[in-house]
Amino acid sequence: MFRLVNSETKPLTPELAERFKAMLPSPTERAFDPARAKMLREKAAAGQLITFNWATAKIGDKEYRVNGQHSSSVLTELNGQFPQGLKVHMDTYEVDSTDGLALLFRQFDNRKSGRTPTDVSGAYQGLYSELRDIPRGAAKLAVEGAAWYEKKVEGLPAPSGDDVYTLFGKRSLHNFIKWMGEVFSVKTPELRRQTIVAAMYGCFDKNEAEARKFWTEVSRGGVEYEDNHPTTVLDSFLKSVFEEKKKWELNAANLYQASIYAWNAYRENKTITSVKYDTKKGLYTVAA
Repeated sequence: MFRLVNSETKPLTPELAERFKAMLPSPTERAFDPARAKMLREKAAAGQLITFNWATAKIGDKEYRVNGQHSSSVLTELNGQFPQGLKVHMDTYEVDSTDGLALLFRQFDNRKSGRTPTDVSGAYQGLYSELRDIPRGAAKLAVEGAAWYEKKVEGLPAPSGDDVYTLFGKRSLHNFIKWMGEVFSVKTPELRRQTIVAAMYGCFDKNEAEARKFWTEVSRGGVEYEDNHPTTVLDSFLKSVFEEKKKWELNAANLYQASIYAWNAYRENKTITSVKYDTKKGLYTVAA
């Protein structure tokens, strides 16, 4: 999906740094990290910079910067302290598609060299303009939750490892990912678990309108003055799990089970006094 078409080592100059910084960034480019920029500035001040490895990728009539965002940005700020006598190794690639951009991104500073799951997730997220403004943590969790649901509940083949993030290409997930950005815009630490998000996805997949209503109520503490309403009971349970250390008694699937038990009661217009979360007889089917 990508091919090296040129590789050369050039003298590092302020003009080259400026040109590279001004290049069109790849949509896979990770978010700018001020801490990483600070580290590079400190290395520059200490005379510890070494040869940089920058790369570009051509797709059709466009050429993108795919590696070297932080270093080129910091170098342009150094003015009279620009390092002397350094080189930059420049590689130029051709890619067949935007997926090729994401795959190429994964080859630089691979996970053992510092790329995090959030970086890889962000690379695939960045390929889709309608998802680029979603907070990366929320988008990452949305995809991971959907993958868990499809594999563990629906029994569908699902990618694993970093390949999970290729699910950003699944258009049917995009509205769910956007919704997760809305849900997690408020302080809801008790919902930020993969299997709870898996339950949210299952509800959303069955009945989007009701899922939005149900989980919005859960995120707000349930229904006021209705202690036995499913959303109130579920919110209380999830908060107790994470605030009162009940989490040590439960596994990840228990959280899914409790969530769907409350959802199914809600869809049947039933009140409950507690949730059931045992999984010995299998995971609950999500009511439509």
